[in-house]
Amino acid sequence: MPITTNSLQLFGLDLGQLWQELRQALRGIQQSPALAWLTPDFPVRVLRADGTQAFWGGDEQVTSVPKHPRFEAIEVPDSLLLRKTMLLPAMPEADVAHAVDLEARSGSPFAANDLVWGYKVAASAKVGQGVPRKVEVLLASRSQVAEYTETQRQRLANAAQPSEVWAFTLDNRPVVLQGWGEVRRIHAGQRRRHIAYGLLAVMLAILAAMAITPTAQLRLRAIEATHAHEAMQRKTADVVGQREAYLRAVERIDAVRGLLVERAEPMRLLEVLTEALPDGTYLQSLRVQGLKATIQGLTPDAAALMQSLGKVRGFKEVKAPSAAVRNPGATADSFIIELQLDPAILSQFPAPPTVEPAQQVQPDVNPAQQPASSASAAAAPQPQTPASAPRKSRFTSGE
Repeated sequence: MPITTNSLQLFGLDLGQLWQELRQALRGIQQSPALAWLTPDFPVRVLRADGTQAFWGGDEQVTSVPKHPRFEAIEVPDSLLLRKTMLLPAMPEADVAHAVDLEARSGSPFAANDLVWGYKVAASAKVGQGVPRKVEVLLASRSQVAEYTETQRQRLANAAQPSEVWAFTLDNRPVVLQGWGEVRRIHAGQRRRHIAYGLLAVMLAILAAMAITPTAQLRLRAIEATHAHEAMQRKTADVVGQREAYLRAVERIDAVRGLLVERAEPMRLLEVLTEALPDGTYLQSLRVQGLKATIQGLTPDAAALMQSLGKVRGFKEVKAPSAAVRNPGATADSFIIELQLDPAILSQFPAPPTVEPAQQVQPDVNPAQQPASSASAAAAPQPQTPASAPRKSRFTSGE
């Protein structure tokens, strides 16, 4: 069988009591001096039992009389009231109301459904934890008060609107009897307070916006700059990719260039050696390691050969690791020579050639003398150039 309960408890806490305490705390905050000004005290036109009228705002009588009173109240005469005085210790307002309600119901001569009551805590000069508080309780019959207010309705400025019912304590302080038109004034005060809270919230929001506007502007500018940078990156992605590809290609070319600079060009080296070696010199071997070449062969004069090779453009260092040897009965020296090659001339990636200066232009010839010169040049016998015999290869050992 399921167990049902109406107790609002959670982990040992009475949620109903907690809610009441929160409401009481909120009401106390609203009535505090810092926020009480947000709830206006509307002036109330009170029709006194002696036939006069007065205007009250809260617990104080006001002197400024509005032309058209919005809220009106009828005073209950003392003949319809019962007064009681209680001494209560210092306690919250909600506890005071509960204590007064219990006292009014227990000591009232009227029926429970006909009872109407109100109270006012007397203002004491001494306020402390142990000082008792004097409370004046006013009791009346609801039916008698209703009959009296009906007889006084013709005195109201707006008889169609429900009026409030007030009573006054012995020290002339107003007490509102609940159950009549006081709800209109309470709701009007709540609406005015909510409007004031809304305006205060809007003011705080404007102040907060003014405070964070510079930071927000900087943030928006940073976001805009980031978006512009991203858009520029998207637009220049192809160009940046081509640039990166070009840089990678340049790096590879530089690497290949570095390798080729350290290696000799064989065909160019053979051509230079062919032009540099004199007649009667024969090479038996040629070994190239990087930019270092070692030649071995036979020559009539090894010392003259080294001197001639040292003057060849493209050979930086010419030296013999061992002395030249001539065998008995031989007519040629056996030599071994090491050559350090110039990378700017004999490497596989030589330096770009330098531009030679332009030759001077010959002066113009007189046109009158040009035919005679041409004729004399034609008449002069041309020397015959003997046909050069084919040169023998330097890389053979025969004669």
